Amino acid sequence: MLGSTFTNIAIWVFYSFNDPARAKVEFLNISLGKIGEHVSNWEHVNLQVINFIGELWKVYFLQHNGGIWVDASELEFQNGGGNKAVRPVTYASLHGHAFYAKPGLVLQCTKGLGIRNDAAKTKMVLDTGQSQPIILAVDYSGFAISEPPWLNYCREWGPKLSYHITDELKKVEKLLPGKLKSAFEKFVKSLPNEVLGEEGPTGPKMKNNWIGDEK
Repeated sequence: MLGSTFTNIAIWVFYSFNDPARAKVEFLNISLGKIGEHVSNWEHVNLQVINFIGELWKVYFLQHNGGIWVDASELEFQNGGGNKAVRPVTYASLHGHAFYAKPGLVLQCTKGLGIRNDAAKTKMVLDTGQSQPIILAVDYSGFAISEPPWLNYCREWGPKLSYHITDELKKVEKLLPGKLKSAFEKFVKSLPNEVLGEEGPTGPKMKNNWIGDEK
């Protein structure tokens, strides 16, 4: 809750597995082998509601090691059971589960080299309005809830992977023209661990944005 103006509602989603990353190298689309593959993934969106009128103001979409705030006027909405579309739609990227406000391709790109984040409409939909979410915490004075024990689990939600990035790079580099090999290797090694998938993620309460600002 920000003063008395807004209330933030963070919705956390747990994925049991994160598939390998895919890259776009100029005109080529290639799989990165085991790079990006890891057990479990925690992602979230944050809905900021105006307290005075009870309307959505904007939504934060987590995207790997960062994210973005999007105004409610720029969001897509779906029917909430009545005649008015009131529920904001979130698109999860293929394999990586980064959240976006619109379908399409988003590239984590540097000079023609980038990790693909593909999102599209599908029949596989999670309707949080119809599901039974677990309330993990409430930041209101005088209002307390019983936290589930797993919320205070401090270690990674998944084992550290044993594969060697160098070996995986060699498999991918065989598909690339000579001038792109060194540039591609430098780009992959610059990616954060969350994208490379070398280890499982920590839980929601261990994230900086659990009590801090969204970045």
